[in-house]
Amino acid sequence: MHESHFSIPFQDPVLIFATMMLIILLTPLVFSRVKVPSIIGFILAGVVVGPSVTGLMERDATIVLLGTVGLLYLMFMAGLEIDVKRFLKYKNHSIVFGSWTFFIPQVGGAVLAVYLLGFTWPAAILLASMFASHTLVSYPIASKLGITKNTAITTTIGGTIITDTAALLVLAVIIAMDGGAVGVGFWLTLGFSLSLFTFFTFWAIPKITRWFFQTVSEESYLEFVFVMAVAFSISFLAEVAGVEAIIGAFMAGLAVNRLIPESGTLMNRIHFVGNSLFIPFFLISVGMIVDVRAFFAGIDAWIVAGFMVAVALTGKYAAAWVTSKSLKYNHNEMMSMYGLSVAQAAATLAVVLVAYDRGIFGDFGDAVLNGSVLMILVTCIVSPILTEKYGKKLALEEEQKPYDPSDAPQRILVPLANPETSDALMDIAFMVRDKDSPEPLYPLTVARDSVDSDAEVAKGEKLLSHSVIHAASAEVPVSPMTRIDLNIASGIKRAVNEKRISSVIIGWNGQVSTRQRVFGSILDQLLTDLDEMVMVCKIEKPVNTLKRIVIAVPPFSALEVGFAGAIRPLKLMAQQLGADCVVAVTEERLPVVQKRVEVIKPEFDIEFSPVKSWGDLPVWMDKNLRDDDLFVLISAHEGSISWRPGLDRLPRVIAQKFPDLSFITVYPSEVEVESTMIHGSIAQDQSFVSAERILMELQQKPVEEILSDIVSIDRDNDQKKSRQLVERLLENSESYTPEVMPGVLLYEARTTKTDQQKLYVGVSKEGINIKGTANQAHIVLVFVSPKNLDKQEHLKQLNAVVKMIKSGESFAKILTSQDSRSAVNALMSR
Repeated sequence: MHESHFSIPFQDPVLIFATMMLIILLTPLVFSRVKVPSIIGFILAGVVVGPSVTGLMERDATIVLLGTVGLLYLMFMAGLEIDVKRFLKYKNHSIVFGSWTFFIPQVGGAVLAVYLLGFTWPAAILLASMFASHTLVSYPIASKLGITKNTAITTTIGGTIITDTAALLVLAVIIAMDGGAVGVGFWLTLGFSLSLFTFFTFWAIPKITRWFFQTVSEESYLEFVFVMAVAFSISFLAEVAGVEAIIGAFMAGLAVNRLIPESGTLMNRIHFVGNSLFIPFFLISVGMIVDVRAFFAGIDAWIVAGFMVAVALTGKYAAAWVTSKSLKYNHNEMMSMYGLSVAQAAATLAVVLVAYDRGIFGDFGDAVLNGSVLMILVTCIVSPILTEKYGKKLALEEEQKPYDPSDAPQRILVPLANPETSDALMDIAFMVRDKDSPEPLYPLTVARDSVDSDAEVAKGEKLLSHSVIHAASAEVPVSPMTRIDLNIASGIKRAVNEKRISSVIIGWNGQVSTRQRVFGSILDQLLTDLDEMVMVCKIEKPVNTLKRIVIAVPPFSALEVGFAGAIRPLKLMAQQLGADCVVAVTEERLPVVQKRVEVIKPEFDIEFSPVKSWGDLPVWMDKNLRDDDLFVLISAHEGSISWRPGLDRLPRVIAQKFPDLSFITVYPSEVEVESTMIHGSIAQDQSFVSAERILMELQQKPVEEILSDIVSIDRDNDQKKSRQLVERLLENSESYTPEVMPGVLLYEARTTKTDQQKLYVGVSKEGINIKGTANQAHIVLVFVSPKNLDKQEHLKQLNAVVKMIKSGESFAKILTSQDSRSAVNALMSR
């Protein structure tokens, strides 16, 4: 009885599965040593264990089932990982490539089959459709190399849906012709069913998926099961609609693409199951089709097989070459496209098996079947070799691009206190983190130093353990931290200094009280103590269900030294979510902000929405925000050039007016400023700051007269020029308050009334009251530049002026100065 367990071919299902798992385990280990892609190894292993060589296993219903599941899984992953925003942006590229990669092999193959091999036209057209299609067998290599976001790769993936759909439609039409069923009714039925299927897939499935993610909060494995149910259900419905299941699997991936972030735990589970089980099953099953003995039976098989291999290789190369020339792709991009698109498997198998069973190829049936298998084997060997070789060069090109300041190392700290929001904060950290960053995330808990500190530490470590598990599920490295301190904010600051943190992501419960300055005592103290970027998050819905990221940029924010560092993580998050990105900015500042935002990587289309004035933002939000938006307010640390008292009040206003809105308040970093930017240029230009332009005894007057008194001390300004200059300064400050920090007002203008940059300073030790400001003013700064000076240079120096007044003890020193000369020294002190 025991011998039956080892009969050949294997019959015991346990032994069959064990053999498959051993192949999946050993193949990558063996082939990596000889630097051959494991994809080839799986196919060759299938040949060896298949019926034509050792006969250890038959390609029975079980193997066919596993192979089909693997193929559909592969196509689903391709649709899931495609950069939808880039795909839509370059959809014309995909149409161009999809058209060339279909028509060149289709037309060329059909003509040659008729005139060289003597095929009938229907058989030749069907044979050529096998060359026209392709299967993304080497897609896992592109994914591993991190080049799936490259435009050429996205174009290739997008072209797959076009060429495979067209090839499988050819199959449907030829079969219908063979049965005499082609007519108006056939086309109407096919068109209607495909339209209904497409509508359901791209309209209903995203809504159902979003609802599921928002309402089901059970074990996270249910999310994976749900996604699998969607993928295979849509694959079946594709067959019902009249196309192959692989098209449905790809479309299912596209439909849920935006709801599954690339760096999330769910995507990691999908990758794990696919790469470790289903996709190897498919590749092994492809190898088992090969009948090695058929090539020793006669010359006909070799002639047809050679013809098929030659046309497939040259046709796909020609399509990639023509596309690269017309779309201006470089050589590495062209060869990567060729490597991805040359492999024949899925659609080829579908065509040849159906046509063979129906006898459409006639006397060439056996030769075409065996030739197809050889073509699949050769192209599936060539494809991963080319993809790996040129994909590595393509990945190297990405790494060697010029350094961008926004590429600075990311060290992200995530203070955790509430178990209910810890996952949401970690998910945001996953999304704003560059996936290629070598730096871990730093989840942190801080326990108060008290008699109960041991219990607090234990509670915090439990929270950290959960965050570590959550991060491990997403394959994101973490370095958990625990601190004990009398003051929570001090404990966070200490961790920031110890680990040289660049960004802090922290939660806020949205509770509002009159005692708060901004968010509450701990957060307010943290914002005062830190110069690093801080993201204060109030998340009301699962982040992966949000469709848009709406970013509000206040006046002068684009001038902040940390502006690029604040926008980049938001663009990374939008890319991860596949979400649209809208930037709301005042009409006056829109050109400057648009120019800065568009060049920050990653680059994709962004909608810019003008707001008449910053004070109109709540009204704009009321009209434009949707339920599935993530609102982001770019705020500012107090004393920075874009800070205004209204920015501090805005988060509370938003929390009260929009209680169910998910929003993040971002405080850009200030630590990137170099001292030369703050002091160097000013120190070298003694005429920029002069004791002759400092008025030490400001008197309480209307703002027009105060400004007139300040600018009139300059002997270059007569009465008329002073009046015109004041009018220009007041005009510039109409849309925002001039208060840049408590007690300091700043008025600025580019004007024809000066031929050089000048800083005027008015000082009032007692303080003066200016209408529209929250605090008494002690220092009034007036900064002017020549009209013909570049606006960016004006804004850069303006930022330096604000840093001067904020740095060190300059504010207090100016107020205690006895004369204008000592006030200049106070300004210039570090």
